[in-house]
Amino acid sequence: MWLRLAAALLVTLAAIGVFEFFSAGASIADRAPGEVQDPAHGRPREVFWFLIFAVVMATSLLAAARRMVGHLRRALSRRG
Repeated sequence: MWLRLAAALLVTLAAIGVFEFFSAGASIADRAPGEVQDPAHGRPREVFWFLIFAVVMATSLLAAARRMVGHLRRALSRRG
């Protein structure tokens, strides 16, 4: 479980790095980064990347929880 969570974190961070390297944030927004002041542009970018991270992490946690429930059910059914 922890290995998959760490892998999800690494994939998310790698995706953020690639998007930032190729300036994909500028194509997502309506305006070029030069048209927006840094303080106004910085906060939405942070929120955007945090939301991507949150979705990936929530998906990983949900998958891990479903696996653990399956293991628990299988363990309890063997006992009874």
